[in-house]
Amino acid sequence: MPKYFSIDELEADLGQRTALGVLANCGGQRRMIPLPRNAANSVLAHEIGLEAAIWIASRFGGEEIAFPSPNGRGAETAAARLRADVLDAGLTDPTRSANDIAKQHRRSARRVEQIRQDLRAEAAKKPALRDLPLFKHD
Repeated sequence: MPKYFSIDELEADLGQRTALGVLANCGGQRRMIPLPRNAANSVLAHEIGLEAAIWIASRFGGEEIAFPSPNGRGAETAAARLRADVLDAGLTDPTRSANDIAKQHRRSARRVEQIRQDLRAEAAKKPALRDLPLFKHD
């Protein structure tokens, strides 16, 4: 089973241009990663550049990894922004309605309520989260 590759780590270390190049060339694919000693002469280095190939090989050399798809990255970012807006509005006594958030994110109010409910359940399992100002205290 392939390991999953986080493009965000590569972007943090090598920059957005490199990350976009990796997504353009390998996005959505599963690949065997060359060992670090073979990275410079690999097909991967030819496709994405030497620096990126060495970076990936140093972490995943000899393993199969699954590169995120370019569209998947956008969906992950959109989902994270939606969750952040739900949290920012508050989980109890929200300052913004589900309708407002749904309209902004082009989602349904039902989906916003599901996210709010999931976040409440997640917070209930983690006592430290209950101390955040996102929750009403009695």
